[in-house]
Amino acid sequence: MTQMQVLPPETIKVIVPPGKYVLGDPCYVVPQEDWQPLLESCDYFNLPVGLCKGFQVLGFSTKYGDGTYADNKRRHYPVDAGLIGLVPWAYAENVNPEYSHIVEFSFNTVCSRNTDGTLTFGAISIETGDDASFEDNEDEE
Repeated sequence: MTQMQVLPPETIKVIVPPGKYVLGDPCYVVPQEDWQPLLESCDYFNLPVGLCKGFQVLGFSTKYGDGTYADNKRRHYPVDAGLIGLVPWAYAENVNPEYSHIVEFSFNTVCSRNTDGTLTFGAISIETGDDASFEDNEDEE
C-alpha cells in the first residue's frame, strides 16, 4: 500500500494515495474503540496523519473548531472533534451521509490546510476561517 506523505509547512500538505475515502470529521466514522489509539498515534492530529490497525487517517483542524462548514459544492460537514479529514472507506464504520461524503481519488491527490483555515481535498475546498459558511452547533442544544 502506498503511504501518505506529509510535505513541509506554509500550508500543511499531504499527498493521499488513490482510493475511496469518507470526507468529514473522522470522529463520526472511526470505530469508537480505535478513536483514542488513533489520536495518540498522531499527537491528537497535531501531525495530520494518524495510524490505527494499519489504516492511515488524515485530519486537519478547522480554524474555529466545532460547528458546520460548507464545501465549494454546497455540501455540509458537521464537526464535533474540530477536524475534517479522510478516513479510508475500508476502515470507516457507520457512514452517515448527513455527516460526511464519499470521495474517490484515481491518482495521488494533494490535500492541504492553509493558514487562513481553507481545507482542500483535491477539487473539494472547505472554508473554515473568517469567510467560512459556518454554523455553531452549540445553538442547537
